[in-house]
Amino acid sequence: MVMVTPLYIHMDNIGFWDIRGMNRVGKQKNINFFLQNKGIGLFGLLETKIKNKIFLKAVNSFNNGWCISTNNGYHSGGRIWILWQPKRFRVNFIEYNAQFIHMKVESLLDKSMCYLTVVYAFNSIQERVPLWNQLRKIAGMTHGPWAIAGDFNCILAASERYGGASSMAEMEPFRRCVEDCEVVDIAATGSLYTWNNKQRPEERIYSRIDRFLVNREWCDLYPDTYAHFLPEGLFDHSPCLIRSSTNGRGKSSFKYLNMWGSSKEFVNTVRKHWDRGIDGTPLFRLTTNLKGLKAGLCQLNRDDFSDIEKSTAKLQQEVEDLQAQLGRDPSNLMLQQQEFEACQGVED
Repeated sequence: MVMVTPLYIHMDNIGFWDIRGMNRVGKQKNINFFLQNKGIGLFGLLETKIKNKIFLKAVNSFNNGWCISTNNGYHSGGRIWILWQPKRFRVNFIEYNAQFIHMKVESLLDKSMCYLTVVYAFNSIQERVPLWNQLRKIAGMTHGPWAIAGDFNCILAASERYGGASSMAEMEPFRRCVEDCEVVDIAATGSLYTWNNKQRPEERIYSRIDRFLVNREWCDLYPDTYAHFLPEGLFDHSPCLIRSSTNGRGKSSFKYLNMWGSSKEFVNTVRKHWDRGIDGTPLFRLTTNLKGLKAGLCQLNRDDFSDIEKSTAKLQQEVEDLQAQLGRDPSNLMLQQQEFEACQGVED
């Protein structure tokens, strides 16, 4: 008998996040920092609320070589953005719709591929009916690893909601669609509830409405991938990252921080590490100066900004810890109040 060894090729470094609008510049910067910090190569931003008149301005806020495609032409509200790094992924868009974008994705690193449908479902039961039918159609036409990822705006079981009512009329159409498409939830870690209404403890509602569904071919080809739902922070939805259990993270890259420019020593630091009269070819002088400047800026950061960074990091970690505890014990009113106050402190 011939034994067939599965291909342990990775389809990771992708994900999605319902961000509930990103018209504010500060929010755009936070999302941009998140994408860079997590090493993401392809990402779906949901509920962007970016209208056509400010589209170019919002696009320009995403630097470092991102390509962007949206379904704005199919819904004026600005619902789904797909961002990808062209040096890491090749993306072939197959179908656009008001509630999804369907595409073929190929990793340029190892030539692995998948079909990916990023979903942001409408709020009402009736408006979601066309989505379920269209996903069934895609399932019948797709041959190969396929994932449906995003905000489905409904749950699959009553246990996936805490603090609010659920009904079979809401769940049953989604259940039938999942069964007909022959997809299942990928293995997941992190937050159990992926959304909450961010209200005071006595009015808090939690739901699992964001998910990453995959077909059998995905499970066979990418058995080491899993979905990690991070704490939502100041947002109301948890971001989802697809990771590989066999993929280690490399050394993080150097990043320039805008706050360094506010230091009185910034100009002197740049001048000190740039005007050093180094001999050699232009390329050698450039790389040597950049290495020296990097060391100088890192020292400037330690001298002038370490307290700010530590304070901010401590507050953010406190929020994440409380949200992780709430994921395990959502009825704990004391934890809810502490998390609510901690979020207020980070915003301030």
